[in-house]
Amino acid sequence: MRVPGNTAIIGVARAGGRRAALLSAMFRTILPLVTLLLGVCAFVRADDFWKQKPAAQWSHAEALRLVRHSPWAKVEAVVFLRRENQASYSILTGTYHCDPDTIDANGNCMQKMRVEPPVDSSRQPDGAPRLSPSTAFLVRWESAVPVNQAFQRLEELGERALVAFQAQAPRLPADRYVITVKLDQPGFVGFEPFAVTPAGSPDLRATLKTRRGIVAPLEIEFTGTGTSSSVHFYFPRTLDGAPLLGPGFYTAEFALRGAGFAVHSKFTLDPEFLR
Repeated sequence: MRVPGNTAIIGVARAGGRRAALLSAMFRTILPLVTLLLGVCAFVRADDFWKQKPAAQWSHAEALRLVRHSPWAKVEAVVFLRRENQASYSILTGTYHCDPDTIDANGNCMQKMRVEPPVDSSRQPDGAPRLSPSTAFLVRWESAVPVNQAFQRLEELGERALVAFQAQAPRLPADRYVITVKLDQPGFVGFEPFAVTPAGSPDLRATLKTRRGIVAPLEIEFTGTGTSSSVHFYFPRTLDGAPLLGPGFYTAEFALRGAGFAVHSKFTLDPEFLR
């Protein structure tokens, strides 16, 4: 015997079952994504270790990372500037690293040298470093609290020689922003852009650009010798009476030109960590 309304009840039940199955499938799909996103967020927060734990708890690797690879320290590739028909960069006789077939009658190298930015060898398919020369500078915004804390931590860990090699700025005036540039990868034998000789110091042109404008350093100081040679630029903190860096996150672009080379570095600065 047919009971009235059974068909409608069955239809509703089937629709409800399909809806429940759909919701279950969506839940099974969304839950892993949410878990993954939460995990990524936790990783990002944990990666900013200088925000999560005091400097006294930083490991050797963490302290070194702050002074070499952090928001305030970057390894930048060097751009060699071509001068007329000379090589992009010449040393000694001016034909070193030059193909003999490209040397003209006057002894000038006509070949444009191939300069590549540094490459992490661990990311290459065969893990082998590139054979072509590369040159890079370590550019560091010294006027950041974590950077100074990192150097202090390395000192505590007995790494005085490492601190000297990483070319910590000798002083941090309260009215200056200090940027250090250190030769990180020479690339070419004889490339010593910051070497001070009896004849004088290298001719370097540096600028710091922000939304307020462009400023030149008020002072330049050279430290170290050989592989630890470096230069420190002391920029004013004000421009026309106004702070060079405004409130909130701020972007600053550093540019340096020397004898036949140039380097550029961009910083996004959190005022919470500026000294």
